[in-house]
Amino acid sequence: AVHQASDVVVTASRYGDDVHLSHANLTREELAGRIGVADIPLLLEDTPGLHAWSDAGNGVGYTYLNIRGFDQKRVGVMIDGIPLNDPEDHQVYWVDLPDLASSVQDVQVQRGITNSLGATTAIGGTVNLVTDLFTPERELRLSLMGGSYGTWKQTASYQTGLLDGRFQSALRLSRLESDGYRDRTGSKLWGLFWSARYLTENSTTRAKIYTGREESQHGWNAAFEDDLAADRRHNPETYADAVDDFRQPHYELHHQWRLSDRFTAENAVFWIHGEGFYENLKEGVDAADFSLDALLGLDPDAAVDLVRRKNVDKNQVGWVSHLQLRHGGGRTIVGGDIYDFHSDHWGDVLRVDGMPGGPGEDLRYYGYTGDKQAWSVYVNEMWEAVPGLTLLADLQLQHKQYRFEQDAVGNFTGADRHAYRVDYDFFNPKGGIHWELPSRPFGGRAALYAHVGKTHREPADGELFDTWDGPDDVGVSPLFRESVPVDEDGDGTFDYLEWSDPYVRQERAVDYELGASWRGERVSLTLNGYWMDFDHEIIAYGAVDDDGTPIRGNADKTLHRGVELGLAARLTDTHTLKVAASTSWDEFDTYVATFDPDTWSAGAFDQSGNPLALFPRHLASVALVSDFGALDSRLRLRSVGRQHLDNSGLDARTIDGYATLDLAAGLDLGGLAGATRLDVRVDNLLDQMYETTGYWYGGRWLIPAAGRNVLAGVHYVF
Repeated sequence: AVHQASDVVVTASRYGDDVHLSHANLTREELAGRIGVADIPLLLEDTPGLHAWSDAGNGVGYTYLNIRGFDQKRVGVMIDGIPLNDPEDHQVYWVDLPDLASSVQDVQVQRGITNSLGATTAIGGTVNLVTDLFTPERELRLSLMGGSYGTWKQTASYQTGLLDGRFQSALRLSRLESDGYRDRTGSKLWGLFWSARYLTENSTTRAKIYTGREESQHGWNAAFEDDLAADRRHNPETYADAVDDFRQPHYELHHQWRLSDRFTAENAVFWIHGEGFYENLKEGVDAADFSLDALLGLDPDAAVDLVRRKNVDKNQVGWVSHLQLRHGGGRTIVGGDIYDFHSDHWGDVLRVDGMPGGPGEDLRYYGYTGDKQAWSVYVNEMWEAVPGLTLLADLQLQHKQYRFEQDAVGNFTGADRHAYRVDYDFFNPKGGIHWELPSRPFGGRAALYAHVGKTHREPADGELFDTWDGPDDVGVSPLFRESVPVDEDGDGTFDYLEWSDPYVRQERAVDYELGASWRGERVSLTLNGYWMDFDHEIIAYGAVDDDGTPIRGNADKTLHRGVELGLAARLTDTHTLKVAASTSWDEFDTYVATFDPDTWSAGAFDQSGNPLALFPRHLASVALVSDFGALDSRLRLRSVGRQHLDNSGLDARTIDGYATLDLAAGLDLGGLAGATRLDVRVDNLLDQMYETTGYWYGGRWLIPAAGRNVLAGVHYVF
């Protein structure tokens, strides 16, 4: 007999209904009904507490999500147990893996502070994707989709089926193009996903390569509200070649070994390589800011127009491992992870206006490296103390070290060249209890649960510089208290400053959860509440330096509280109602701002009790899913509450709440044309005008979303 591991590769890092209720599962069937051209964040909007948007306004290109109001830096994302968050800036770049959803088997969205098995730090929650999508028989699948705003997508995938009872392989190629809803936010994307697995009596070995290339016009700049009033599609970026060009191939090898009926070992090694660039036109800038005085002999104060390109090359290698022991009443998992990360960043001046022929060659005006090493170990115990009562305990130790150093390039020399090293050690305990009631109230299964967890997040690389500054800005020091000069080559002159004792501290959060569930024959319901005490949340003006100047820093304490609801009701044999809703209260408990951005003046501005920026007050999704056999449809109402654009608490500095209605339908032609399916969807059916995110800077700067738009597709399976 051949032992075939579960199709869900990372079961250890996922919650079951017998442990934790603050999660939502999206099956392959549900996912297939939503896949179009929008990226994964937009496909997960029907999850309680999850908000998603895109720069282009139509779900293509750069897309984002937050959970419980926390941005992607505080949301952990895993693909088959491998962390996707960038080790340096903590972000998730969905755009680098175009059409990944077409290779995803299922998704679990975990809310709040989650267990340690995922090799990632998560405060708002975790998005846990599994990509092992194999079919038992050989299959060729072709798909063509087209719609509004010049949007086209072509997908071809092939499956070998199970060969000799042991080997399977799958390959997908995708191409996606769109002009974007907003002006000059077009994308040209291609994606590749290959996976294979080999089965033996007691083991499963999987190999995966997935990659892509994205070329996206810049849409990350918000538009001023007056410009949007005149033109809903306005984009302040006007430079024609403002393009982001990036590739991020992933190489992975997974092995699962059943040592005995009680012991299972799982190991995965991976290499993630990222490289790319983006360029901008910079007008009226000082020559010295781009080292043109040192490189070309220009007057340091001369105002110039130039085109610059910012480049990056990154490599991350790592190992994720755990050993699972099943014992009477439960199971114990012991595991950990380790990775090494290196990045090279540099900037080139491509053209200087007014200089015949330009500078003659690309001029490097800055460069720096980042090196990060991290490891964690944990033990996770789940034990059914008595029938129906399950206890969960999770203990984790983490160590992270980051080394930053600027290159001696252009004006980055002596006191204007910097380096630092920071080390962090965290202990993250978590525990919970789940009780399935022995009685069956109202004829269904009922359960209660409670959970408490603590976690930490170290500052990202950009958070160790000030709000409007970065390591590519000459004359800017990192946010540290102490520095010593370093003579790198022993010639008696110092080459750079080595910094220590950062102003910005690590974040710390403690999350308390209570929940209940009820599952009947036709209805399932989950209801949970949370209270999170958040210490040292990193914000724009949370500290002052030793000279009294306002800088990026930590708020003393913030509070995040909320209630979340999930409901599925089968109304008839053909109609199902699905509801996901949440409301939250996110505010400063103790915070005195050090800077007034309206007057550009320092001082003490008490903002305790004010709502936090960009935390939607409520989120709700109500969907009616109908299945008439060959014909199916989905009608969804989506509501997003008001968001504050800054921390002032002023009503004038908000994004209005909005509601949209979406309709999708599909027809399986069956015997008419083999395994052919036709899809059509209309998003924003009522053509609402709304904005999804933004900020306040002397006015409201906003990212608009598309009005009514249509997408149609045909899919054929051989």
